[in-house]
Amino acid sequence: MHDFDGMVGQIYDAAVEPDCWPRVLETLSDFLEGAATKLTFQNARTLRSEASSVRMPPEADLTYAQYYYKTNVFLPRIARLSAGTLIPIWDLLPREVYRRSEFYNDFCRPGDMCHSIGVVLANEPDMRVVFTCGRAEATGEFEPEHLDRLRRIGPHLVRAASVGLRLSRSEIARSASVEALDRVAQGVLIVAANGEILFANRAAEALLTEADGIRIEKSALRATRSADAPQFQRLIATAVERSDAAGGVMALARPAPRRALSVFVAPLKIELTWFVTVRPAAIVFVSDPDSAPRTMQGQLRSLYRLTPAEAAVAIAIARGEGLQAVADELGISLTTARTHLQHVFEKTETRRQAELVRLIAASGVYDRVAESAPKRLRTL
Repeated sequence: MHDFDGMVGQIYDAAVEPDCWPRVLETLSDFLEGAATKLTFQNARTLRSEASSVRMPPEADLTYAQYYYKTNVFLPRIARLSAGTLIPIWDLLPREVYRRSEFYNDFCRPGDMCHSIGVVLANEPDMRVVFTCGRAEATGEFEPEHLDRLRRIGPHLVRAASVGLRLSRSEIARSASVEALDRVAQGVLIVAANGEILFANRAAEALLTEADGIRIEKSALRATRSADAPQFQRLIATAVERSDAAGGVMALARPAPRRALSVFVAPLKIELTWFVTVRPAAIVFVSDPDSAPRTMQGQLRSLYRLTPAEAAVAIAIARGEGLQAVADELGISLTTARTHLQHVFEKTETRRQAELVRLIAASGVYDRVAESAPKRLRTL
């Protein structure tokens, strides 16, 4: 006699405590009278897949992720099914086709997954999640009774999957690394393959509010100008897929007199809080050259207790300008500029302009607003 209510409780516990999933899979194996169970995660864009299984050979999850997902004859058919759909495998594929396949002979049969039933837990634009329970060839096929059991427990698995995936996304915004990104002067966004925004720091949110250069379209990050959109989306897609041409740099034009946004896109590997280990994502750095001087001044003032005038002088010196050019730019006398610079030396404990430039560069303030996007990435 199975403790159905207890099993349901375990499932929802696993939605928020990932370490509980192996125990849940063990319980489901017993409940469905199967030899093995597994959860399969598939990137809907690249079709790469990972699995977390119990009662299969120890190397099964690794070999599946490295190779056998490519031979899984069911995945293309499962891709068309909605969340909550039950899967008696013979509804998807004729027996003879399955038994002739490499997937059956080299992966399923050694792992006692010859006869399978399952349920689609999630089928979203960027990912699919499937639960499968299998039996050995000698045990025989599942009976209608087992499908009835799966039909009873399936909705709970689907809801737990939905909760787990939502939590995995919100965890990104709660992590300590993201808190650090929120303090960065330039815009930083974490996005999924379809452009869905998983996180945006304060600077990025301000740019998105302006919708000038970048914008939100149905929760996804998009370029404002239609002419820039294809390249921008391609940079994100290649970064997520980690292709040979992963990510890159581009400018997102804005109407005059505003200068173009400088954008750098790179791959990002995010730890999830559910049963899968990683979720493909890209990190997007966006720099607004029109806001750079103000941002730099605020950072320098905070770091070294400079006055606004002293910070303005320090920034101009860091750009390589001579003291007379600095005075002309700021509309002050050369003597006043020299006085401000002397105060900057005292507060930053430097003695020469070259030392001051090195200090500002080392602090990360200058690199964050430099024109080179790769430099900004290294700073972070």
